[in-house]
Amino acid sequence: MKKFAWYSDTHLNLSILPFLKRLFLRRLNSSGVSGVFITGDVSSGRWLESDLRFLARHFSGPIYFVLGNHDYHGRHIESVHADVRRLSKKYSNLRWLTEEPIISLAEDVALIGTEGWYDAALGDPALLRYTTDWLVTFDFLHLNNHEERLEMWSNMAKKSAELISGKLITALDTNKTVYILTHFPPWKEATKTADTRLEKLWLSYNTNAVLGESIEKIMNGRKDKRVVVLSGHTHAPCHIRVSDSIECIVSRASYLGRVTPEETIII
Repeated sequence: MKKFAWYSDTHLNLSILPFLKRLFLRRLNSSGVSGVFITGDVSSGRWLESDLRFLARHFSGPIYFVLGNHDYHGRHIESVHADVRRLSKKYSNLRWLTEEPIISLAEDVALIGTEGWYDAALGDPALLRYTTDWLVTFDFLHLNNHEERLEMWSNMAKKSAELISGKLITALDTNKTVYILTHFPPWKEATKTADTRLEKLWLSYNTNAVLGESIEKIMNGRKDKRVVVLSGHTHAPCHIRVSDSIECIVSRASYLGRVTPEETIII
């Protein structure tokens, strides 16, 4: 039996007092877990490299992670990816799932993951102009208008869906259960604002609907298989069953001294 602590939206750059980060690591190392899942917003772009290095140096187990929107703030996307690639080569316990092969966690249990992005397929995409990501992530800021940003976000979401689809099909050939780590919830029902007055405002920002559609298509008819999607971003815990073979769990945020994982995954 293996245990994995799952955190999301750790925003380690906000733990400006050193003892908060030490507390995080002390409790993690005393928890007896085999490894850690982090579903994005590990830190913020300018501090991401130092915070990942801090985790890798002070926790000996594997750190399986994907990035979130905050991890790109103040940076170009590819420069962030280049740093993460370099760190992952230097520290073997840093496992960036976007560029990792299918990982076997146990007999018949696999792990895959990718960042994704919000695809603006739900809610009112015009309202995304009032969010901050495009102002503080250089790739978005340097585009000419909102329509170009919407196209880029949609393409990023589609790319994540294609990546997960290929890995999921292969993983299901030899595994009964597949865990998927991603940052943005793939279903509107996994957000607390679904079917509320805030839905129009927040759904376009909170969901990667194309990823959910891709997972459902692959799992259609596979009643003997199971997919568990772990995500974050909304800071609002939620657990839904999409179908008999798919469930999605969204984590609360784990920052500013909050060091309790959303769940301990036992495999």
